[in-house]
Amino acid sequence: MTGKIRLGCDHCDREDFNGVDELPTDWTDIQNVRSFEEATREVAFDDQSRSVFDWQTHLGVCPECQAAHG
Repeated sequence: MTGKIRLGCDHCDREDFNGVDELPTDWTDIQNVRSFEEATREVAFDDQSRSVFDWQTHLGVCPECQAAHG
């Protein structure tokens, strides 16, 4: 991973924008959801306040899901 942006889609499980330097212009509704440090911090087994699935710094809607979901 090179960049500090970990962009995930709200509708699908794609991870190909994990570690980019810039936000893509063809995604919509992109929101910053946590810092890079928070997104990369290890989650303890007994930590009920965080999930290992919360790896993103930003969430939005990818072009494929925009086409599928309108």
